[in-house]
Amino acid sequence: MIDRLGWAALAAAAATVPLLTSNTYYLYLVISIGLLTIVTAGLNVLVGFTGQTSLGHAGLYAFGAYTAALCVTRAGMSEWAAIVAAIAVTSIVGAAVAAAALRVSGPYLAMVTIAFGLIVEGVLIEWGSVTGGPGGIFNIPKPALRTHYWTVMLAATLALWLTANLRRSAWGRAFLAVKSSEVAAESLGLSSYYVRIVAFTVSAAFAGAAGALFTFLNGYISPDSFTLQTSIVFLLALLFGGLGRIAGPVAGSLALTILPELLTSLLDYRLILYGTLLLVSIYWLPEGVIGALSRGRRRTAPHPALSPEGRGFYSTLPLPHRGRGPQFEPKGEAVRRGLDSQGALLTVSGVSLSFGGVAALADVGLTVDRRSIHAVIGPNGAGKTSLLNVLSGFYAPDGGELTLDGRSTVGLPPCVLARAGIARTFQTAQGFGGLSAWENVAVGVAGRRLGSILGALAGLPQARSREAAIHARGHALLHALGLEAAAAEPAEALAAGLRRKLEIARALATDPCLLMLDEPAAGLSPAEITALDGQLTGLRDRGGPAVILVEHHMDLVMAVSDRITVLDYGRVIADGIPETVRRDPSVIEAYLGAAP
Repeated sequence: MIDRLGWAALAAAAATVPLLTSNTYYLYLVISIGLLTIVTAGLNVLVGFTGQTSLGHAGLYAFGAYTAALCVTRAGMSEWAAIVAAIAVTSIVGAAVAAAALRVSGPYLAMVTIAFGLIVEGVLIEWGSVTGGPGGIFNIPKPALRTHYWTVMLAATLALWLTANLRRSAWGRAFLAVKSSEVAAESLGLSSYYVRIVAFTVSAAFAGAAGALFTFLNGYISPDSFTLQTSIVFLLALLFGGLGRIAGPVAGSLALTILPELLTSLLDYRLILYGTLLLVSIYWLPEGVIGALSRGRRRTAPHPALSPEGRGFYSTLPLPHRGRGPQFEPKGEAVRRGLDSQGALLTVSGVSLSFGGVAALADVGLTVDRRSIHAVIGPNGAGKTSLLNVLSGFYAPDGGELTLDGRSTVGLPPCVLARAGIARTFQTAQGFGGLSAWENVAVGVAGRRLGSILGALAGLPQARSREAAIHARGHALLHALGLEAAAAEPAEALAAGLRRKLEIARALATDPCLLMLDEPAAGLSPAEITALDGQLTGLRDRGGPAVILVEHHMDLVMAVSDRITVLDYGRVIADGIPETVRRDPSVIEAYLGAAP
């Protein structure tokens, strides 16, 4: 309710300004706030949602501005056609820049985007026959200032509405998942590289739209408006307002547009002012102004009623049909195709892996049957997690063969193996920070099937229908694992045992044919371990995925496993049914440490 009142007050203030004054200075000032809001709303998708820093958005802003200017002055296009062209051109440029720049991250990405911005600025100055050189482009048709005021306010409102829709969608959750844990996101079938390219492209489109509107505001553009300092202002406005907050761009744009105007006598010290604001944002307002204002307010999330199907651990639930957009089919049909026959699902033979001459795995072989629970045990440092990393594609083996359902998986990246039906949890729980418990599971439900990015931005009925199915499936899985009460809680705030359960629910949400659990009982109470025992056997009894279980709780291993493989120093020292392994002298010596 407070949020709605705030937005209503902001809209009323924006609507009142042209009614209260005809002073062009005030109208121009508010329009400048709107333009900065549009740019930073798009930058929020890239920096706030996916965590990728860009200091080259002035270059994208310039592409939008110059494209619109050339369209109206040389091609004779209308204002609206020129704006559409600017958005299209900037989106294409943004996608191309992202494809090259996003192969690096962190400070390296920042440096690449700085270079892009400097190149664009240099081209604008030197390519005089097209850009007008240092003098820029003149005589651009200008709409009436009041008319343009309403256009910019409408565009800023639209930009905020689009980013709010995006944040609530599968795409928004995918962005935040990649930002929080790239490893966990890849394990759910998301390509972090592709997801970031999409985010950069969306961000570029917003910058292009703002650049085009800037062109028609001034009627004149020159390279002086698109410098590195402009990119810094864009990023600083977002940081000061609040990364990842929908209202952050508004707060930051208000502050960084009005404050310099109030301190015109200090114009020569503008960079010092910006630097001071940056330090304030980092040290005293790490979540921005909006984050500071909302701190302490309990985060809420939709919690629809559960259907009876959610009461079983592996019951028939609605899930997006793979490859058919918004169509849905019962889970039993979607998951169990190819799992009805008995026999081997995963075959590992002769796998080896070394790190700097130290052998982590040496000639490892095992076979995992369908609908079975296959435990992998051994002392610390035996190579258990390394084996899971090889099977899930995070490590490339030095040699050996890996086949899943008769197809080789050697060399395939984690996201491709996840799409093929391999899901896993991690030794250290990899929850997606910034997302609630149900949103974590929703990332797994959607997987790579994120739908149309345009549909997500616009909140189209097809996207809303897809969201409803994801909600139902996600909450049903939480209910099945006893996490229903924590559905709205931030994942990072959950206790260790609940985070383990959440990770299992998220992995199951992908409908895997092979589920790999890395020490799932770590941090669980005895009662929770007993419940995990029942849940794992329930999976097997209901024809669920095959399970590879890496675990140190021997009571759990012996109770649920159909077969056990024992590793020691990266080598298989025993393989067989639990009773046989329990009595194996080499196992007793290496692991159990006591006579039978």
